[in-house]
Amino acid sequence: MNQESDGRALIIYIGAITLVGLLIVFGSIISFKAGGRGGEPAQVSTEARP
Repeated sequence: MNQESDGRALIIYIGAITLVGLLIVFGSIISFKAGGRGGEPAQVSTEARP
């Protein structure tokens, strides 16, 4: 490989790692907020209200 393709591969590699890291952080934030307070499970109603 030449130097240009090595640089491009490095940028893609770093970008992919950053994207996966952001997905993990956002997923943990969302699951933490959906978990309720004090470690209690969230109560989500699936019934339609009249």
